[in-house]
Amino acid sequence: MVFWPLLKQKQTAKKPQQVKYAAILLMSLSFSAFGQAVDISGKLNTTSYVTETQIGDNEASQTEALIIKPSLLGSYNSRLLSASLTTNHSRVRRSVDSENVNNKTNQNYTDLKYTSNLTLIENALSLTLSGAQNYRVINQQQNGFSDVILGSDNLTKNRNNSAQLNFSIPNPLYVGFTLQSTYSKTQTDQSQAGQTGVDGENLGITARLFQGKYIRPLNFDISAQYNDTSRANFQNFESTRVQANTGFPITKEVGFIVTGSLDEYDTGQTEFSSRQNLDTTSYGAGLEWTPSNGRNLSLTYNQLEEGETTTDFLGVNLAWAFSNRTALNFDYGKRFFGDSYKLDFRHSLKSLRTSVSYSEDLTTFSRLGTSSTNVTGIFVCQFGSTDLIDCFQPDSVDYQLQVGEEFRTTTEVVTDISEEVILRKSGTASIGYSKRKVTMSIDASYRRTEYLESDRLSINRSLRLNVNYAIGRKTNISFASTLATNQFNELETADTTTTTSINFSRDLGRYLKLSIAARFLDRESDNLERNGTDERLTVGLNYTF
Repeated sequence: MVFWPLLKQKQTAKKPQQVKYAAILLMSLSFSAFGQAVDISGKLNTTSYVTETQIGDNEASQTEALIIKPSLLGSYNSRLLSASLTTNHSRVRRSVDSENVNNKTNQNYTDLKYTSNLTLIENALSLTLSGAQNYRVINQQQNGFSDVILGSDNLTKNRNNSAQLNFSIPNPLYVGFTLQSTYSKTQTDQSQAGQTGVDGENLGITARLFQGKYIRPLNFDISAQYNDTSRANFQNFESTRVQANTGFPITKEVGFIVTGSLDEYDTGQTEFSSRQNLDTTSYGAGLEWTPSNGRNLSLTYNQLEEGETTTDFLGVNLAWAFSNRTALNFDYGKRFFGDSYKLDFRHSLKSLRTSVSYSEDLTTFSRLGTSSTNVTGIFVCQFGSTDLIDCFQPDSVDYQLQVGEEFRTTTEVVTDISEEVILRKSGTASIGYSKRKVTMSIDASYRRTEYLESDRLSINRSLRLNVNYAIGRKTNISFASTLATNQFNELETADTTTTTSINFSRDLGRYLKLSIAARFLDRESDNLERNGTDERLTVGLNYTF
């Protein structure tokens, strides 16, 4: 502290200057560190549309539209915090010539999507915030013919936000424990019921207790999930699911297993018109075969209790890693709706990837919009984009997403905007190929949705092909085709919709890109009002800054 007297003598003259320089230095260092962690890019896309649409026996209408869309993509990454944000605003000027009447409209749409993860305790406690705002078709019967160019009256703003707190015991020695608590809110301006939109809040808690590496030879795995969803136009929907397994060794590879499960649902009413006895309990015992790590097969004899009704069944659970590139998980049992299946298969080669999944659950629209299920995929894309030109295949099947990345969603949530309780059976199959100049994906999906509170049914099937070919370093051509069938009740024949599009893009410079695209859409239906075709030509310029 020898310098303190000297500093004190000159503090009147020097202190302001020293404080000023210190503040400037600290601000420079802070902004420098912040700048190194932040990545921001912007785009301005201007696209001109010309379409010709015919629905039913009506005369064909022509639509000319101009969309100006500025967009922003930002990401931040540090040791404890990572975040990604994408937002775009579309200014749509549309002119419709229908039966010699010109209608001009101007509309604005703002889409955004964000996610962030904050590490509170390394490898133990983290907080995740995520959300999105977009525009969706209210009724799936209008899907395909309702977007910002056509049928915008059938769209509604959809917003969802969620916060998720995750806790886990790192490297458990005796007892492992994980806890996940989630709060989410979903809102729409309109819904299937009319002008009143969805306004749902969901509180979810998931916990799992399992043996640590020093607890041998006994093994146990107990998991529980509770959700409480408040619904603006319906009574609250509560659900509880508990699953427990305990194993005892008989030989080195074979063990005796005891299993049990509990499903309870409460909607404030005793039963639905199409479903009864939603609450079930099952228990059983059997044998488990574990020839090696990552390979397990269990067969159990079980009894399912539904009120006063009991059903015996053989349960199967398979978790089998054929190699470090191929894995299969399969589960069969019974629930209140009968046979219950769950499947997850993944196969990975250097250039070819395959994924197949199937699941069944009782849920709602707001729960689907903020599902906390870990999502994986064949392609990794730039955050906010699902175009193959912005995607790549990861090197490993357990690829960890980097900041500004997300897995490509092969299929969207296909359901009407309604806060009814739905029984949803969903299956997807995807094949991805990427090598040199060619990137290709084939995606198939199946969705069966039972709306339990209005006794409605919707069955959706789709097959989609996407191919992107790099003609040169600056030129790409892509082709997409989708065949979809949509059945809205068991008495009607399904609507069949075919969509085909081709897109040509070329870089005109370092920051400027030209794109030219054509699309043809055809929907065949027994209902004349849903019969229709749409032909579309677009020309766009994209400037990146």
